[in-house]
Amino acid sequence: MNFQPVTEFLDSVDARWGVPACECIVAQDHKVLYRHWAGHMGWGAPSEPLRGGEWYWIYSCTKLMTMTAALQLWEQGKLGLDDAAEKYIPELGALTVRDGDSVRPARTTLTVRHLMTMTGGFTYDQTLPAIQAAQAKNAGTRELIRALAGEPLAFDPGTHFCYSMCHDVMAAVIEAASGERFSDYIARHITAPLGIRGVTFRPGARELARMPAQICWHDQRKEFFLAGKDNSHQLTADYDSGGAGICCRAEDYIPFVDALACGGVGANGARILAPETVELMRANQLSGQTLADYNNTMKPAPEGYALGVRVHLVDDRFPKGEFGWDGAAGALALMEPKRRLSVFYVQHVLNYLPNYSELHPALMERIYAAVDGK
Repeated sequence: MNFQPVTEFLDSVDARWGVPACECIVAQDHKVLYRHWAGHMGWGAPSEPLRGGEWYWIYSCTKLMTMTAALQLWEQGKLGLDDAAEKYIPELGALTVRDGDSVRPARTTLTVRHLMTMTGGFTYDQTLPAIQAAQAKNAGTRELIRALAGEPLAFDPGTHFCYSMCHDVMAAVIEAASGERFSDYIARHITAPLGIRGVTFRPGARELARMPAQICWHDQRKEFFLAGKDNSHQLTADYDSGGAGICCRAEDYIPFVDALACGGVGANGARILAPETVELMRANQLSGQTLADYNNTMKPAPEGYALGVRVHLVDDRFPKGEFGWDGAAGALALMEPKRRLSVFYVQHVLNYLPNYSELHPALMERIYAAVDGK
């Protein structure tokens, strides 16, 4: 396998897209085929080169672990996909919907499946009064979500797709169903069984010291600016964001992605999901209006959205059945079950659409070419 074109590509992302630091790991059938990092720790001035093992906020790649946790509880009979969400968080049983200038009761019952498929009616507006009030009290996960339930939804559950705080709500549901704090559940039932130690929702001084600079694209000024090392989705010190809360190293996330690519079992033999559950996880759940919403706002056809992951629906530029998700700063997690192939790419560039429309597809084309010997 010739990964030299992948290396040349990664070494060029700063010059081509302004990405100052990145790392990529490719695994197949529990073996790491390739690893490369490129760039520097700082931005805007000469700084220390990366040496590997840096820490990054992976933002929405957190969602893959959240969905895995939910599906583990489903396998155990502790969580039903079509259960009413109020079974776990009672406040979710009295939802309202904003309808023009008025607010009315929701016409449909919010279910776990709605939350997992981003059709629950929530948004990503973190300035809502209920959230701000919960932040002032340093609310934990369930307390903040109970407060969020008092805000009107954007639409009736199940009628539209909207990328939103649905998976943050799922973290509260997982806490209620499991009886464990969400971050503890992830540690005990996903990362520890796979032998992963470097995943956290609260990076300390040691992790922050090895975190590359985080930059953000300013749409109006058409330039990058230094964004600091905070994660805006970490709403309080006691809040675990199921949608975007994880900080980790690339080497600590690839064993998890590899397990999903290999039918739910890790390189150490630990099983985190049954093979048929992984198939369920990557089965498209949207149709009609919800699929149109997804294709118009997130990923164009032939992509579908399954239980918290995108899935490629045809064989074309990329293989049918490939699934995964990405993160707000440009992380990419990808699994291709036919090849038992997994990829994790990470960087720290916020609010930059070329991450997804240009950089990720170009990277994957080169990785597939290397794996397939082209």
